[in-house]
Amino acid sequence: LGRISDVEKTITMSFKNANSIVLMIGERKNELGGSLFYDIHNELGANVPTPDLDEAKNQIYAITDCIDQNLFYACHDISDGGIAVTLSEMTFGKNIGLDVHIDGVISLEKILFSETGGFVVEVNNKKIQKVENILTGYKLSYSNIGKTTSAPEIKMNGVIDISLDDARELWSNGLRNKLK
Repeated sequence: LGRISDVEKTITMSFKNANSIVLMIGERKNELGGSLFYDIHNELGANVPTPDLDEAKNQIYAITDCIDQNLFYACHDISDGGIAVTLSEMTFGKNIGLDVHIDGVISLEKILFSETGGFVVEVNNKKIQKVENILTGYKLSYSNIGKTTSAPEIKMNGVIDISLDDARELWSNGLRNKLK
């Protein structure tokens, strides 16, 4: 969603460069109800994602403003599978790894797999202040969660440490079946 004034400025979800900043836009909430995570564990859960339409609108406006000003290398929405899946998907296209730590007051599995809406963006270190000014201007919550790396691996919160090849294989050939 959103309008990009110049189609030549569109971006993909794949990380583009090592040593870029990775920002998470939006907070992780206790909203695992009906999630892929609970489905894998044969649970249903009670707290389904409840969108805040004003926040979602402001996120879209901020993201399209940043894209229009060439401030992002990559952008991906947080949805099915939560931020853990979003981040993993972003590594696959160009074999760019990542090392992130996502803070929160909820349990680690809820932080990583909550399907609360939001976005992950890859930002050039030299453009971070402009991005932060736009996000702050829209009164959005965001966090610098880490960086992209040249190492072909996914590292999250000290509990996920997997090679890109292994993660891609699991993703491509049935992560759900591998976890059962």
